[in-house]
Amino acid sequence: MLVVMVYLTSTLLWLREAIAATMLGLINPGDEVILFAPFYDSYEATLSMAGAKIKAITLRPPEFAMPLDELKSTISKNTRAILINSPHNPTGKMLTREELDVIASLCIENDVLVFSDEVYDKLAFEMDHISMASLPGMYERTVTMNSLGKTFSLTGWKIGWAIAPPHLTWGVRQAHSYLTFATSTPMQYAAATALRAPDSYFEELRKDYKAKKGILVEGLKAAGFKVFPSSGTYFVIVDHTRFGHKDDVAFCEYLIKEVGVVAIPTSVFYLNPDEGKNLVRFTFCKDEDTLRAAVQRMKEKLK
Repeated sequence: MLVVMVYLTSTLLWLREAIAATMLGLINPGDEVILFAPFYDSYEATLSMAGAKIKAITLRPPEFAMPLDELKSTISKNTRAILINSPHNPTGKMLTREELDVIASLCIENDVLVFSDEVYDKLAFEMDHISMASLPGMYERTVTMNSLGKTFSLTGWKIGWAIAPPHLTWGVRQAHSYLTFATSTPMQYAAATALRAPDSYFEELRKDYKAKKGILVEGLKAAGFKVFPSSGTYFVIVDHTRFGHKDDVAFCEYLIKEVGVVAIPTSVFYLNPDEGKNLVRFTFCKDEDTLRAAVQRMKEKLK
């Protein structure tokens, strides 16, 4: 089993490195790549290093649903790849089977690759996660990227991977060989052990995070935020505008200095920062006492 995995995958130091190796190994200068804003900041950076022509399609609140008609009009014979992330950072949106089917159909029709970031696949609360590579006709054109960091709370280990058929991992491995010479062998054995965890571990993980999510979401609503649905990840997006600050950065600076709570301004996740100026991201990957304390501070100090 391990031998087969080594052959089919590129074992990588951290998901970000898997992303970089995939972009640099499979994208040529001038290739068009479609991604969905807001997006993890590493996507734009590595695509820019590869010389890609980025086309961003915006997911909009409250549901952050996939604008399928816009995707259909954007994809073309010049598109090399579509980059998806489900469950989605920063919104918590999960792609539905219908949305995945449309993306798959368009990719097959136009001979397009899919780079699928599935690092939050075990943190799915409202529906089951569906991997793009599992859809008919998609394994041979999909690179699936994941890591230990989120599922096992081992973000410091920097152990991740990219899974794809050999004709795609060839390019990924060529790029990776010049990014990292080797990955820590003991940590790779530990990673293999972690991946054999029983289903009960993942069930308990989801139960734990769902309870923390409830504390944060209810607290944010009580503090006066407009809270948008989050089906996965450990992030929640809110609208901050009722508090009267000019944009997300100004609000987050105020939150740190005057309230003692940290949130992330979402404008950093868009090609056009103005699209995210009304939104900020909170996270619930903290212990329950910390979450309750943060909520209480916001309820007391935000007006």
